[in-house]
Amino acid sequence: MHPASIDAADLARRLAQADATGRAALVGEVDALFAQHQDLVYAACLRFVPQPERAAELAQETLLKAWQKLPAFRGESRFSTWLIGIARYECLNARRKSAELLVDDGVVDPTDEGVSVLAELRLHERESLLRDASAAVLDPTEQACIELRYVELMDLQTIDEVLELTSKSGARGVLQRCKRKLGTELRRRLEALGHGSSFLRASVSG
Repeated sequence: MHPASIDAADLARRLAQADATGRAALVGEVDALFAQHQDLVYAACLRFVPQPERAAELAQETLLKAWQKLPAFRGESRFSTWLIGIARYECLNARRKSAELLVDDGVVDPTDEGVSVLAELRLHERESLLRDASAAVLDPTEQACIELRYVELMDLQTIDEVLELTSKSGARGVLQRCKRKLGTELRRRLEALGHGSSFLRASVSG
C-alpha cells in the first residue's frame, strides 16, 4: 500500500510561513515528501551521469538542494518536474566541472582549441579519453590521481587521504608531474577528435 501523496505546494507554503519551531515540526512531512521522490531523482541523475555511484551522489546533492529551496516552491509546475530540473542542473554542473578542472589545473591551456572539444564530449567519452591518455603516459599513482581529480571530482586534500600521499606536495605535486606528460597527450587526442569523423557533438542532455 502506497502512502498518501503529500501536497508539495501546501507543505512549501507552510514551511515558508513557519518560524524555527514550526519548521522543526514539519521535518517529518518534508522527509516523507522527498522519500516519495528519491527513486525518481536517482533515475533522472542516472540518465545524465551513467555511473550508479556518481548518480547516487548527485541524487543526494539534488535532494539537499531541493530541501533548501523547498520554501520557494509555488506549485507552478509538478513537484517531480521541479525536482528533475534541479537534478539536471546538478548533473550538468558536475559534467562541466570536470572540464573546467583540467583548465584550472593547467593541464589544458584555456586558449587551446581542445577546450571546446572537451566541453562538448559526452561524459563517458570525456572520461574514456582521460583514462586512455593517462594509461598511455602516466604511472599507476599518477593515473589514480587523475581519475580521482577529473572523474570523481575530488579535492586535493581528499586525494591525499585516499591515495595516502604523505609527501609535502601531495596530490598537487603528483598533478604537477602529470601536467606536462598528460597535457601533451590529451591535446593530441582532442585535436584528433576535433578534426576526425569519430568526434560526436552531444546535446547538453547527453
